[in-house]
Amino acid sequence: MKNIIVTGCAGFIGYHLSLKLINQNFNVIGIDMINDYYDIKLKNDRLKNLKNQSKKNKNFKFYKINISNKLKL
Repeated sequence: MKNIIVTGCAGFIGYHLSLKLINQNFNVIGIDMINDYYDIKLKNDRLKNLKNQSKKNKNFKFYKINISNKLKL
């Protein structure tokens, strides 16, 4: 099984990509900084759904990280 990192996994595109990959049994490592660009509750609900979708296979892990700090952008 392949590991895939999805940045912005709580955003619109990242969420849907993560969901598709989870359902195809990939191991998904989701990264997001959960900023307030738009509704944080919506982002947290998406993360909760990703975790629920992967309960059976445990193929989703989430890390709250601001990668721009790590890359010194």
